[in-house]
Amino acid sequence: MENLEWTGERLTTGLESVHGVIEHLHRYAIAQKITKDKVILDIASGEGYGSFLLSKNSIKVYGVDIDEKSINHAKVKYVSAKNLEFLVGSTDAIPLPDNSVDVVVSFETIEHHDKHDLMMEEIFRVLKKDGILLISSPEKSIYSERDPNNPFHIKELTLHEFKSLLKRYFKTVNLFNQRFVIGSLIHLTDNNLKTKFNLFDGNYQNICEGLSEDVFYNKAYFNLALCSNKSEEEYHDVGNSFFNGVNVVNEEINVLKYEIDSLNNKYSSMFNSESFKLGNFIIKKINGFKRLWKK
Repeated sequence: MENLEWTGERLTTGLESVHGVIEHLHRYAIAQKITKDKVILDIASGEGYGSFLLSKNSIKVYGVDIDEKSINHAKVKYVSAKNLEFLVGSTDAIPLPDNSVDVVVSFETIEHHDKHDLMMEEIFRVLKKDGILLISSPEKSIYSERDPNNPFHIKELTLHEFKSLLKRYFKTVNLFNQRFVIGSLIHLTDNNLKTKFNLFDGNYQNICEGLSEDVFYNKAYFNLALCSNKSEEEYHDVGNSFFNGVNVVNEEINVLKYEIDSLNNKYSSMFNSESFKLGNFIIKKINGFKRLWKK
């Protein structure tokens, strides 16, 4: 079926971009870790791909969104998931009974309105007594620099405001930062990398733990050694490290864009040239004569 139209308000699976997509998939990968065999509410489920991913190892998933068009689209696209139900509703009027879900997932939702306390009250209402909320929100002081005029963001929060809001409703609030990174990872060979990081891989259809190896990616191509007759403790700070490769990747992207633009300009010049027009005219005439000759 056709993809849901991209408006800029919510992520859709037809979006041809890595920025935003990877972060969203990573958050749902984390959610999968804590939602196995649970009843889940995915509030502001949008296109529905996240609710679908969560349905793979849960008892029941409710995808709730205020946009009826998105809900109708999701019902058709993800009809194969029998434990997945999509409902029209809002963050301040969730169409579920009290104490009915084990986990509430809410990614990039709270900044789209200013009814933050009403949203928290509703989430608290539908959660079971020992329930869990996994929620994300853009950091106002940083995100507003990248996207200062987002018409869909009504009230963004700083980390302090985010924490203060959550603390009013939950005794335990563990905070994390999320960063979009491209780079190289060096880690000790006698350390299992999985004990240092939760590693995930996947796409809109499936998320799995670990890293899938490709021709160029995620293989330990190189061995690195640091050698000396001195005490090991003097080198303890080398450990595991990450190198940011965004600048290198962006430079390569810019080169490719330049080459594509150059080719487009050459093709445009060729198609608009007098010689091309003349040649095209002659070919049409010849084809016309051929058709007459066949008759």
